[in-house]
Amino acid sequence: MKKCLLLGNGGREAVMAEFISKGYSLYAVLPYENPSIVEFIAKSQGKYTIGDPFNKELVGKFIVENEIDTCIISSDNLLRDGLIDLARALNLKTFGATSMGAKIEWSKTYALDIVEKLAPEMIIKNYNIDNEQDLEYAIETYKGDDFVVKPDGLTGGKGVKVGGIHFKGKLEGLEYAKSCLESAGRVIIQEKVEGEEFTVMGITDGKNLVITPTTFDYPYRFDNDLGPGTGGMGCLSFENGLLPFLSQSDVDTCANLMRDTIRYVNRDSLEFTGVIYGGFFKCYDGIKFIEFNARFRRSRSTECT
Repeated sequence: MKKCLLLGNGGREAVMAEFISKGYSLYAVLPYENPSIVEFIAKSQGKYTIGDPFNKELVGKFIVENEIDTCIISSDNLLRDGLIDLARALNLKTFGATSMGAKIEWSKTYALDIVEKLAPEMIIKNYNIDNEQDLEYAIETYKGDDFVVKPDGLTGGKGVKVGGIHFKGKLEGLEYAKSCLESAGRVIIQEKVEGEEFTVMGITDGKNLVITPTTFDYPYRFDNDLGPGTGGMGCLSFENGLLPFLSQSDVDTCANLMRDTIRYVNRDSLEFTGVIYGGFFKCYDGIKFIEFNARFRRSRSTECT
């Protein structure tokens, strides 16, 4: 039986482990024993070791010693840090983006630059800022706290803060933006828009894209979209693959942008395979882009009929 290395140790990986173990001997480098993953490793007659999955020397040695032939990763930090690049260098078949491919997630400014080129009509007005003077100017252009602050890097779904919900007034928003600027060297100030937020997710081999049912997400901790943002408090999808406020044409618009983005990222070499999902708003003047991610969603999903 073929051998598959799964890197990552969360709930997503536990679900993936169950299905991978049906067709592969499952292998893993785990920072601690995840009982679900360990169970499926045993059932598939695979093997695991306890260690740091970010340690490329350790992971590389584990791959070679166990003659592993396939690697799957759906962890934003592991993708950013180039563990797929390592697996490819050892001639493994891989599912997941290289570090350069995953940049559409770990750098929001990079993703915005791509969408600005491919579909400028989908861009929400924003300021891409790398200094405090420009930050203060940008925030002064808004009335009150009618803006959104987005850190440039990975924050596990918890970094974006919306004016009037997560901060009150310009000053509080400015202070949070300054902290983002200080930690990452760049921050995005974006216009706060009215619309319905949704997610379109797809799986790609780098050329073809298969779209899954569209989902409506609940990222905030409390009812009525209040409280701090989280990695996901659940989501829902409908039997027809759409949502009540969406048409098939709306989903096609998003899917086309995702296809074009994959082609753009892969224009010189195959950097992006695996999962791509896009966050979007349905607004009165059309579909607007929020962000891309290079991995499966964290949220639990409920299907409605």
